[in-house]
Amino acid sequence: MGSFCEEDEVEIIGHEEGFWGSYYEAKIIKQTEKEDEYLIEYKTLLEDKKVTGEGDTVITDGADKVFLRETVNVKLIRPAPPQVEVSKFKIDDEVDVFDYEGWWVGRVTRVSEIRNKYTGTVKIRCYVWFDSTSEEIDYQFDKLRVHQEWTDNGSWVKQEKKTRNKRKFVKDSSSVLQQETKRIHTGTGTGIGFPSWTVDIY
Repeated sequence: MGSFCEEDEVEIIGHEEGFWGSYYEAKIIKQTEKEDEYLIEYKTLLEDKKVTGEGDTVITDGADKVFLRETVNVKLIRPAPPQVEVSKFKIDDEVDVFDYEGWWVGRVTRVSEIRNKYTGTVKIRCYVWFDSTSEEIDYQFDKLRVHQEWTDNGSWVKQEKKTRNKRKFVKDSSSVLQQETKRIHTGTGTGIGFPSWTVDIY
């Protein structure tokens, strides 16, 4: 458990059903009257409602962005992780993927390189398996980062590769391919499987 100051850059651990295994970028607004709570403001999540000066509730149209604020227990807050520069990812690397306004923990299952025959440029796409949704999705390289864990002693630790039962993984992948509601698709932010974030503001 740590202490934070106003304007500190942090990440909030997904703490509701459907959001486990995810992290959301935020900043500290202030500490509440409770020692273990902070008011935070998300950087990517927007309120879908706001209250006018007259007390009326209106729906925002997107042009008038209002970032979601929430009171969060300190146990669900961690500092923003340091950037780790990598030139490539390998199979079984544990990564975070940016999708649906947050970072989702997954594991690289394969990597493909697509070369443009006219320009010679190479685009790298990484296929990532998510235990939280039992899906394999492919993403552009720049959507991934190295997964790091924040320890109780206040340091960052890179996650070691996880060895997975290959037979079980093949079975899981086959199951995903056979189910229309859980299929491999391009991770463009519109794929199936991840929940939608809905928030009621009172």
